[in-house]
Amino acid sequence: MNWFIVVFFLVNGTWIEADQMGEDGWSPITQPNYKVCIQKINESNERFIKIADYREIEVDIKFECECRENLEKPNEINCKSRNWYQKLWDKFRF
Repeated sequence: MNWFIVVFFLVNGTWIEADQMGEDGWSPITQPNYKVCIQKINESNERFIKIADYREIEVDIKFECECRENLEKPNEINCKSRNWYQKLWDKFRF
């Protein structure tokens, strides 16, 4: 299990994982740890919010960190579930 950056697109009011849409280049990206993952997604989400605000459109892309099985390194485990307090702390810390 590893932390991955996962991209979602807003399609007809529903968030759909980009990888499920069959588009090349939008597969989940492995991250070394949760801290790096959350920092990268926060930066990306902020950037796309600014772009949407500038263009005066709704944000239609978002990034999330997810703990998933790593098919390239199936025996490696570097993540575990975060409880509600940790998730709240992450929002304000990173």
